[in-house]
Amino acid sequence: MELSIIEKSRGIWSGKSYSALLYYLPIVILGGLVISHILGAFFCQLLFDISFFSSTKEVFDPENKKLIDAMKTMQFFNALGTFVVPPILFLHLRGLKFSAYLKLQNPISLKGLFSVLIMAFAMIPLANFLGFLNESLSLPEFLNFLKVIEEQTLQLTEQFLIMDTYTDLLLMILLMGVVAAVGEELLFRGVLQNLFQEWWGSKHVAIWVTAFLFSVIHLQYHAVLPRFILGALIGYVYVNSGNLRSSILLHFFYNTTLLIITFMIQHDGLDASWEMIGVESILLVLLATFVLVGVLLKFTPKFGNS
Repeated sequence: MELSIIEKSRGIWSGKSYSALLYYLPIVILGGLVISHILGAFFCQLLFDISFFSSTKEVFDPENKKLIDAMKTMQFFNALGTFVVPPILFLHLRGLKFSAYLKLQNPISLKGLFSVLIMAFAMIPLANFLGFLNESLSLPEFLNFLKVIEEQTLQLTEQFLIMDTYTDLLLMILLMGVVAAVGEELLFRGVLQNLFQEWWGSKHVAIWVTAFLFSVIHLQYHAVLPRFILGALIGYVYVNSGNLRSSILLHFFYNTTLLIITFMIQHDGLDASWEMIGVESILLVLLATFVLVGVLLKFTPKFGNS
């Protein structure tokens, strides 16, 4: 019965206009978020005896280690429901073959893999410099409501990033490295960027509009600029390489490298200044930019070559 419903639903949106598809996509995402939140809340109730159906003030306590673990679990469920499942369902309803449409079947050579790794390292000083510039921009009055959201998000992120053991590090790599990279690339580059490019016929417009959405959806005003630029960079990697795996790997390597740096700083393996690398050295930022552009132009079109 379930298989019959799945097969009958395949391609029911194949004839829809792009504007209609752009209207339906947020509905699919919202539905996935609601369902995943409910499932995650029940799971946390059983596993941690913590309810996420109560008020925000009662729930949010950054000093409660058990609560932080429960919130990490909720983050995992919400990421699946918001970023992973909706793109799969959306492409199914459009009648598109998931792997072929996203070009996941194309192989990645060792040279391409090394190129992505180099780009991930070079993105760090550039992102830190852009973040420094972003902090100097005052928040417009009509966006003042974001202050509370941003403060709570930063506070929660700081708690998430407290990693006492290697197990904590591996769990954060799973959550912020694997799940975030796969999910966000599926939704933003795999679905939205492709949809905009099909609609408007311009890869450049599609890349920059998608990068803008990627930056603002996190609701962190003081990180909009680095996310915007890095989102566009990842978009060009996807287009030039012709393979969503390349953008997923770049996103994964970048997030994971930041997690490892944070872990090493916390355990005295690195100096705390590594968190701000690129902020005080414009030469390093220029070098990182040169490397990113050079690698992007030279290697990404050859990702599928042996």
